[in-house]
Amino acid sequence: MKTINNFLRRLPFTLLMLAGLVVAALVTNTYFQEISRHWLNRIGFSANDLWYWRLERLFTSALVTMGGKVFFGALFLVALFVGLAEWMTGWKRAAITFWGVHLTVLLLLSLIISLASHQLRNIGLEASALARDVGPSAGYVACLGLVSARFNRPWSWISGVMLFAFFVIALFMPPYMGESPQIKFSADLAHLLAFPLGWFSARMFFVLPKDIGTM
Repeated sequence: MKTINNFLRRLPFTLLMLAGLVVAALVTNTYFQEISRHWLNRIGFSANDLWYWRLERLFTSALVTMGGKVFFGALFLVALFVGLAEWMTGWKRAAITFWGVHLTVLLLLSLIISLASHQLRNIGLEASALARDVGPSAGYVACLGLVSARFNRPWSWISGVMLFAFFVIALFMPPYMGESPQIKFSADLAHLLAFPLGWFSARMFFVLPKDIGTM
């Protein structure tokens, strides 16, 4: 029992995020079915929302998934990547990396899509500015970057380059059958931004003692 309690005390932020995802899934019924258009329009985020000051969507969109298998996949990846980041660096660093990079990525995504609207129109992705998406993937991909950066050299650089290359390749892969190209583009671009931000956050954002935030 003491071992279990110590384990739980090491992962308060991860457990809080998992609980938030579960509660949101129960409220929106996305634990067993795809998110409804009503909920997607109410809490999902699109690049245009930033310019209309719908800032609450920056937060609500991270707590809900597209539903069904995606929900359970998100639970697993949050538990794995955020849990590893928190175990290795403490809850404060993991929380700041998750939410700091999540918010930064959505701001950058809005700016990039807005500035590149003409180029996106040329390749049929102009609707990316309006396509609403949900999910905590930017945050947990940032935590994956943090975990990668914490490996000993040269593995931190090797894993960082390999994973970044994976996200680059994913951006240019065609969408699956039935998948929206606009949402895929926005999500893959978000991952491509989130991973290096999370990786560099291990070196740039925190000039703090190594064990700060551990419990």
